[in-house]
Amino acid sequence: MAKRKGFQLLAVSALLATLVSACSGGGSNGAAGESAGASSGAGNASTKPAAGGTAAAQQKVTVRWMRGENPSQAIKTDTPVLREIARQTGVTINLEPVPGSNYVDKKRALLATNNIPDIIGLESKEVAEFAGTGMFVPISDYLDRMPNLTKAIEENPEIKKLYVDGKLYSLPITEQFKIQGGKTLLIRTDILKELGLETPKTFDELYTVLAAMKKAYPDSYPWTARGMSFMDALSFGMGSGYGMTYDPDADNYFYGTNKPEFKEVLTYLNKLYSEKLLDPDFAVNTKQNWDEKLSTGKSFFYYDNNQFAVNYNATLQETDSNAKFDRIPYLRNAKGQTRGWLYPKGWLVDNYAISAKTKNPEALIGMFDWMYGPEGTTVTNYGVEGETYELVDGKPQIKADVLEKYKTAADPARVMMSEIGAGLLALAVRVDEGPTKQVTHPDLVRWGEELVADPGAVIVPGLAPGFTSEENESIKEITTKTSVLEQDVVKFIMGTKPLSQFDAWAGELTKAGADNLEKIYNEAYNRTK
Repeated sequence: MAKRKGFQLLAVSALLATLVSACSGGGSNGAAGESAGASSGAGNASTKPAAGGTAAAQQKVTVRWMRGENPSQAIKTDTPVLREIARQTGVTINLEPVPGSNYVDKKRALLATNNIPDIIGLESKEVAEFAGTGMFVPISDYLDRMPNLTKAIEENPEIKKLYVDGKLYSLPITEQFKIQGGKTLLIRTDILKELGLETPKTFDELYTVLAAMKKAYPDSYPWTARGMSFMDALSFGMGSGYGMTYDPDADNYFYGTNKPEFKEVLTYLNKLYSEKLLDPDFAVNTKQNWDEKLSTGKSFFYYDNNQFAVNYNATLQETDSNAKFDRIPYLRNAKGQTRGWLYPKGWLVDNYAISAKTKNPEALIGMFDWMYGPEGTTVTNYGVEGETYELVDGKPQIKADVLEKYKTAADPARVMMSEIGAGLLALAVRVDEGPTKQVTHPDLVRWGEELVADPGAVIVPGLAPGFTSEENESIKEITTKTSVLEQDVVKFIMGTKPLSQFDAWAGELTKAGADNLEKIYNEAYNRTK
């Protein structure tokens, strides 16, 4: 697995949008309408054909494209990007956005009745679930005419996990450039300075710093968390794992929760909890009350998404101009390792599928390959040259007058991208966050660069291996048993279950099938190498 390379993000309010989109209806999405099927027209595209280069790809066609709408970026149905796609590929897109809150139900109903539109946004697990029905065009049958997608697959071999029974049925959302994000360590550096504390470099030093903060601010709980969302990154950083974990050094998967190293993680957290250095509500905090604690000075540290800190700083600095959360480098663990958790390359959970009922699949194949290529990537992320962007030293830049138009918006990046019809939350399948970089907070850009440069940073996999139906059944059976036992993690941290019982508990996890789970994951993973 590649180390120390890129991931994501966006702008102050927008940064959450990207993460939400990567999980469900926000990344690849859509809406419904008439019955599926592209209507072919006569003639050729008014200018260049799609990169696929087939005669069919040059015909003018009209298609329905359904995708979910992220609340951070409204989807417009008449934008410079849509017009330029039609001009350059001959494909007119009737875009049908569905509110993200309704999108899951909408697409499931259409999938159940095999009544999907020409193009539909799906999660990878949904593609795998329905691929065997013959509902989707097998994209891999067309790879010989999709050089740009083929190149994207070569650049990110994890896309091979999307194959179902040897075939690729979907078009993944990949990246050209992202403002890297990750689960990392954010601390109030102004408090460090105030107390004369050095930046911690190890987990033991972090404990010492948190204890000093608690002493200086007795009413505080220095470390807070939004539920258990920090456990995977913390466990990985401490040289262990939480549940199924990818080991970049061994290039395999292991189940971390029943390993001796995980006891060290629990021991560390139990110590923090017992000394009131860890928020007693860590396991039940919602995002909202977590935000409140970090933005009002009740807590001074978190180990999670770095991008949230921009908003915390804005709130804190309304009353204290010196208050600041800043990222610190990943810590050295007891093994002498430094391991950091960077978000995956691309947004591979989000995909688009082409209906097998579409009347001209070759036209859509050509259009998508153009979108994966240099020209299509620029159009779908920046818009139209001369209208929304210009070339500066050979590279696209959103025009100054366009930036000026949206600078007073509550969320300039998202409003601008909505109007242009560009980016991840619109139709881009090869995302370039260059436009966002032009307007986003400089801390996000700096942190992204630091994350990429951090010597211990590792890009975590975005997808689980591609499992067979039999493997999925086995996984379901095993996890039904292990998930009950895993609830005791919180009890160990809080001390309601003594750590002296860890070995017996770990044995129960093994008996429940943890080792078999490792075997299933690695056999599936090895098939994609």
